[in-house]
Amino acid sequence: MKLNTLSVKNFRCYKDETFQFNPQVNLIVGQNATGKTAVLDAVSVAMATWILGFKKKNDQKSLYPTDATLSYVEKEGESQFVEAWPVLVSATGVVKEQKIEWERSKDSPKGNTRYGNASSLIALAKNCDERLSEDINLPLISYYGTMRLWQDPKASRAKPSLTKSTTKPSRLDGYKHCVDPRIALKELVAWFARQEWQAFQEGKESTMLKVVRKAVIGCIEHAEHLRYDPKREELLLTLKDSEPQPFNLLSDGQRCVLALVADIAQKAARLNPHLGDEVLNKTEGIVLIDELDLHLHPKWQRHVIEDLRNTFPKVQFICTTHSPFLIQSLRSSEELIMLDGLAPAQLANKTLSDIAVGIMDVNSPDTSSRYEEMKGVATEYLKLLDESESAPEDKLQQYKERLAESIAPYDDNPAFQAFLEMQRVAKLGE
Repeated sequence: MKLNTLSVKNFRCYKDETFQFNPQVNLIVGQNATGKTAVLDAVSVAMATWILGFKKKNDQKSLYPTDATLSYVEKEGESQFVEAWPVLVSATGVVKEQKIEWERSKDSPKGNTRYGNASSLIALAKNCDERLSEDINLPLISYYGTMRLWQDPKASRAKPSLTKSTTKPSRLDGYKHCVDPRIALKELVAWFARQEWQAFQEGKESTMLKVVRKAVIGCIEHAEHLRYDPKREELLLTLKDSEPQPFNLLSDGQRCVLALVADIAQKAARLNPHLGDEVLNKTEGIVLIDELDLHLHPKWQRHVIEDLRNTFPKVQFICTTHSPFLIQSLRSSEELIMLDGLAPAQLANKTLSDIAVGIMDVNSPDTSSRYEEMKGVATEYLKLLDESESAPEDKLQQYKERLAESIAPYDDNPAFQAFLEMQRVAKLGE
């Protein structure tokens, strides 16, 4: 499964917009409130259409009244927000080697989400549902929002179930919570616990557990081992030349990447167990990640995209970021989706300053905004000082007061104030 284009009408901040996607990595950049997360939410609505074809619908996502574009209108002295209808999300892509177009829409606040123009995609899903006992590959679908780990600390702990489950494991369990932007951390830890308990009983680890562990170790620098600790009832990560650390005591960046990568990997392993130790290399799909740079040190930001690309080579990633380091790490400008109305930029040999100025619209990135502010104040101060020299005597005091007011906010920098005051004294006297 790969997404080629996404078109939205009256969806959130978009009246009518179309986005094109690279088959491997897509990095969406733009200032705050330009619609980065809205794009991911619209893609998740489109992706969730696939789930409608299965009898066991683990996760569904519809269009809601809050998705409609709002316009602020004032009429006859009264103001109100007016919703724009219908809301439309349409997509094109390749699913099971077939080019597919599909659409979902909502005509009014109380209307249902329609999927009448998604029959081809749903038919493909139904065909897969009927052939689950065969060795067919199912596409991976997963969404991770900015609040993916904002949960109760106890959510990182779980006990293994030592009794025989009454429900038979299903490949479709890999679609559970697939378009929920939060990671079901407790269920993920419980999955590790069951896998290790099973390994203890059978005297060997399952291929599924091995590939998930391998994925995590490959994406966390210096990681050497990952296991479940039954005493603490949580995951332990061992880094090179360090003692094992409980999940709850890892850094936010480590926890974020561990949970995200483990969740993607275990979903792939559940969906396609027949692929064995090649499951990560051969599973296709679409993964959405909002603010991929979340909690990551710049050094880690520089290689996180390559880590994901190498670990899940057939997965299409659609991510957002505010990090110039992530932008710099892209292989091609075709992997960059720029909002703010800016044209796609060439990334070859770009410095961080080039990216900050040319792509992220940041002025003077090599200096702080306060420094630029003080430089501007100093320039205006000296201009005002030149004007005051030719001012009549009765206006001179006003100039002095204006000069004093302009540098008053910078009393934390006495050298700055003293230099400018010396200039004033030299020209105007005490």
